[in-house]
Amino acid sequence: MVRELIFIRHGETEWNVSGRLQGRADSPLTDVGRRQVRAHLSWLLELRPELIVTSPLGRTQATAKILADALGLEVEIDPRLAERSMGRFEGFTLDEVTATDPEESDRRIQDPWGYRAPLGENYDDMVERVTPLVDRLVDHPARRIVVVSHGTLVRVLLGCLLGLERETLLRVRQPNAVAYQVRLDTAGSDVVRWEGGCASPGLLLSD
Repeated sequence: MVRELIFIRHGETEWNVSGRLQGRADSPLTDVGRRQVRAHLSWLLELRPELIVTSPLGRTQATAKILADALGLEVEIDPRLAERSMGRFEGFTLDEVTATDPEESDRRIQDPWGYRAPLGENYDDMVERVTPLVDRLVDHPARRIVVVSHGTLVRVLLGCLLGLERETLLRVRQPNAVAYQVRLDTAGSDVVRWEGGCASPGLLLSD
């Protein structure tokens, strides 16, 4: 049974820089993004994970390849790790969403959990999608697995894995440079976050 799950968000992308909603759409990693990914190798090489599982999207596959080439690991693609679909608003900035459809923008602000963009997903949809995946990862025979995914999707994965309340789950933050190492045992779990090769205890939460 797995003992550690390591959640890595893809490195910074061009759309991250411009503040555009990516969802299932894509944009390339920036030079900064590639450096963010390589910074994780300073501690991953010591941990010696056994498997990398990644989202099928281009930015996560590019991130996983940098890690896999350095760690000498195979990469397994799981479509359930894809980012939250933002439907017809993918490629928009939040300001553009507000200008295009202020009623939709208000609904998103008023109900961040239940809001579903046109043709998109809400948090309940993501929980339903990832719960079987979390069960599979926890029961996997590998002892240490790296999961490469997306900011919103990792939030949901951590919520399911750690049993977070909705209010706490919505406050979890994972900037592009941050990874979470979750140590599992029979007594519960312990979370360490990594940034630039430095470790800190616990999840990064918004105010």
